[in-house]
Amino acid sequence: MGLALGGVVLAACLASPATAAAGDITAFLTYPAPTGLWGRGYGAAISSTWFTAINLEAEAARLPGDSTDIAMTSFTGSALLAPPLGFLTPYGGLGIGVFRQTFSNASDTGTLKALVFGLKVKLGLVVFKGEYRRLRLSGTPFTNMTARVSAGAGISF
Repeated sequence: MGLALGGVVLAACLASPATAAAGDITAFLTYPAPTGLWGRGYGAAISSTWFTAINLEAEAARLPGDSTDIAMTSFTGSALLAPPLGFLTPYGGLGIGVFRQTFSNASDTGTLKALVFGLKVKLGLVVFKGEYRRLRLSGTPFTNMTARVSAGAGISF
């Protein structure tokens, strides 16, 4: 019985249509808020598409402060609802991660929560991405960050 069930599952997997793109890798520039406290940052993200409209994403970002003695690095994992509409893919969801801020010789590590909204434009293998993230940092960080707007490009695979 178990072997027969395994054969049915294997046949169903082989008979199912292949997906066009399984995910993408993007690099981006980001502009955090409050703007008077933070400078322009950068980062990269990798996302994987599951069940056509669900994206799982891992992101790393580096953000300098308004002075040279403060900076923040963050790592975030997100689950996003991303229904493809032709070459456009609007997406939104929730993320959770960790951040580390440095201020002179001191550092602070905490968790972050993100509410994510964005749009991807896929043109062949090239993907363009624009995004807004509402952020909540745990504890009392050296310098608070409430949101980020970012734009980037990469490749889909």
